[in-house]
Amino acid sequence: MFGTFLNLHRPAALAMALGLALAAASASGPAGRAAAQERGPVILTVTGDVTKPNRGGYDPEVDKFFGHNAVEFGEGTGFDYLSLEKLDMVKVRADFPKGGEEHEFEGPSIAAVLEAAGADGDTLTAMALDGYAIEVPVSYLVRNGAILALKRDGAPMGIGGFGPTQIVFPRAERDDLAEMNDDYWIWSIFHMKVQ
Repeated sequence: MFGTFLNLHRPAALAMALGLALAAASASGPAGRAAAQERGPVILTVTGDVTKPNRGGYDPEVDKFFGHNAVEFGEGTGFDYLSLEKLDMVKVRADFPKGGEEHEFEGPSIAAVLEAAGADGDTLTAMALDGYAIEVPVSYLVRNGAILALKRDGAPMGIGGFGPTQIVFPRAERDDLAEMNDDYWIWSIFHMKVQ
């Protein structure tokens, strides 16, 4: 199954993306900033049809990285690393890229992340730090055991590599996924929208 690619990689300096990502992660309106300071920097924001928001809507004065990527939203649910790690962590084995070396990935299931956000919808749009985005049916992700990987071979995935998060499937563990291509394996995810 092929993904719907919404944006091409936009030319942007990694330093600019990193700086704007960190600014957006910590800036989310007065209530959101207070919550983020208590928890830690937000690395993933889930928007769209969410029923458990912990931050207000897009604020052009402080949400500079969202604005840079033309992402506007009402309420959203922000997750820091620890809040994602507290969800049911799953370990899966997969070759990535396809046909490459096999690695162990660890993170919460996509289903657990969406449940924690109270996200209800049929379609998930995941966006990477460089503006690249894919659109995928939620049912496809859940049915195929997708996780939101935080670690690769036991080490946290950082910005500048595949982090802060990556969608990963248990391709090396399931015969029915053995021929799956990499279309939905988006990495450096900072935003997901569910509709």
